Amino acid sequence: MLSLSTPSSPPPPIRPSTTTAPAAVGLLRGAAGRRDAPLTAALHAALLKSGALHTSQPLTASNSLLHAYAQCGLHSHALHLLDETPRRDAATYSTLISLHCRLGAPLDAFRAFVDMLSQGAHDEDDGAVRANEFTVAALLQACGLAKDERLGRMVHGYLVTNGFCADPFVLGSLINMYAKAGDVASARRLLLRLACRDVVSWTAVISGCVLNGMLADALKVFVMMLEDGVLPNNVTMLSVIQACSLMGHSGLFSPVHALVVRLGLEDDASVGNSLIMMYAKNGLVEEAALLFEDLYLRRGNVCSKADVLGALIYGCTVSGSLLHGREIHAHLIKLSMLPSISIENCLMGMYAKFEQVNAAHFVFKGMKVKDIVSWNTMISCLAKSDYVNEALELFSTLHSGGGGGGGGLVPDFVTVLGVVQACSSAGSLLQGQMLHGYIVKYGFVHDVSICNALIIMYAKLGIIYSAEQIFRQMDVKDLVSWNSMIHAYGIHGDGHSALKYFCQLADVGVHAPNAITYLHVISACSHSGLISEGYKCFESMRKDHGIEPGMDHYACVVDLFGRSGRFAEAEEFIRDMPVPPNSSIWGPLLAACQLHGNVDLAEKAGKELLVLEPDSDIWRVSLSNIYASAGRFKDSTKIRAEMKRAGLKKETGWSFVDVGGVEGYKFVSADTRHHDAEKIYAVWHSMKKHMADVARDVHQLSPVSVN
Repeated sequence: MLSLSTPSSPPPPIRPSTTTAPAAVGLLRGAAGRRDAPLTAALHAALLKSGALHTSQPLTASNSLLHAYAQCGLHSHALHLLDETPRRDAATYSTLISLHCRLGAPLDAFRAFVDMLSQGAHDEDDGAVRANEFTVAALLQACGLAKDERLGRMVHGYLVTNGFCADPFVLGSLINMYAKAGDVASARRLLLRLACRDVVSWTAVISGCVLNGMLADALKVFVMMLEDGVLPNNVTMLSVIQACSLMGHSGLFSPVHALVVRLGLEDDASVGNSLIMMYAKNGLVEEAALLFEDLYLRRGNVCSKADVLGALIYGCTVSGSLLHGREIHAHLIKLSMLPSISIENCLMGMYAKFEQVNAAHFVFKGMKVKDIVSWNTMISCLAKSDYVNEALELFSTLHSGGGGGGGGLVPDFVTVLGVVQACSSAGSLLQGQMLHGYIVKYGFVHDVSICNALIIMYAKLGIIYSAEQIFRQMDVKDLVSWNSMIHAYGIHGDGHSALKYFCQLADVGVHAPNAITYLHVISACSHSGLISEGYKCFESMRKDHGIEPGMDHYACVVDLFGRSGRFAEAEEFIRDMPVPPNSSIWGPLLAACQLHGNVDLAEKAGKELLVLEPDSDIWRVSLSNIYASAGRFKDSTKIRAEMKRAGLKKETGWSFVDVGGVEGYKFVSADTRHHDAEKIYAVWHSMKKHMADVARDVHQLSPVSVN
């Protein structure tokens, strides 16, 4: 609780000036309105010198000074003045309660009100402090800030008992309190009972709806307001624009914008900025840019609002407009709007989305002050663009105290998660294991998201037992954890283990499988030849959990039948699909035809893919290889010639090997560039011969039935 104590001994009496106090009170009101802190401090000195703050004097000067300090944001000065004030009246307590609300301490505001009531209860004379309309209005503000509906109803009862509900000002505060506390129904009932409903009352309910995420209700109340004949003001429109923006219904944007123009509010900076942010955040960057140009550039105004500029950059990001983003960046540099951490972070995020690593790094290096978001954005940008070593170096710099500008920041879970995913994508086992040690040492191992990322990393890097160990040691497992383990076994072709974990998930009963779970388990069955098990899982999606299969699930089932050569079932399944098959269906079928040499069905799949993906080279290469494998070299050459005429060229496939965690090498098929190429091929041929011998022995030992 802040400053509720009463000084033990008052200062000695001073003869006050009869002219200083009234003049100072008038000046203090002006200083409070202008938030003029130096003038307020000077008037404080004058009042002390004149004796107007003596305990024997009226509280008018003291309360005016207290209010001025609060309005100027000098909260410590206000609290110190309260500690030196032995007597307090309703105005004093009103300011004190409001001050606690400004400091974000609604419970302290209630304690101040209770203290006022308790002092009045112990006074034996008629000088007890009684709340006025400003006191209870400040108390209702505290209720709204606390979002405590029960406490608000108790205060409402106090207002009824003490006859405050006849005051329109108090009723407006009461409506605002219920709206902010989330009880919009009560706020609306009180509003409709008012004989005269003004724009402030309507706006309170609308803003309360928006604050509590009741966006559709906010627009309904807005329509009721218009039907009531009350015109909205700029504050009303700010809430309505925010509601439309959060709803993301672009059909509402133009009518709201037109209403702003009709009301003559297009020149209001706050409303204009809100419209720009509404358009930008929903990807309508063209409209946002036009409005920004009209509001600022053509009028020679400078936009200093970081949230508006950040929203414009975000709009370029979500709409895929790199050109507009670069223009905004140039405009910011021209107007000397940089440095600004929030804007620079938005610029880095935009360049990272478009994989413009050099541009993102240029912004990062130019930042005078960086926060953890800056570092995370740059590290993530490098990692996703395959600059894994650079990402790890930046991570090391941040961890070591920011020799390159870290400013004492330390990696958080977002930083660590991004680097783990980078190691996973790049196949960097040694770096991933080192990072795992860091995660254990610094306590990130208790973060579920990081553990899930580690499971996938180890699975992709072929260390399945490490993935299992992490999963077993997790204190808390979410559905992503189970999905990650099922996916891990699917990557390794261990469908039986994937099914085991799928059954364990059902047995535990904490999480129900979702569409991703079924996608992973069916895929695992497909790669392991577990046809009946995989199809049973597909059927249980809708039957047991009411999950509607997506195109990816249908593709997995086609792959399930196709890999095992059961083309009749695959064709029947495709015919019975409730949705038209797309390229994700015919592609796996074509791959299965290549695996089993089914030329006729491959030609049928090729015809479908020609319609669906006429400019793709992937399926053409597969079909060409199928013809070549079947000895139909003329047809294979024909497809290659057609690709050449159309300018289609297959992207060269490549692989990457990490040699001892020290040397990484990227190579293509039949590559001979490595200095140890002869030794590499000698070892490879030896491995190939060994695998062929093992396969021959297994085939001889396995019982084969030929009908």
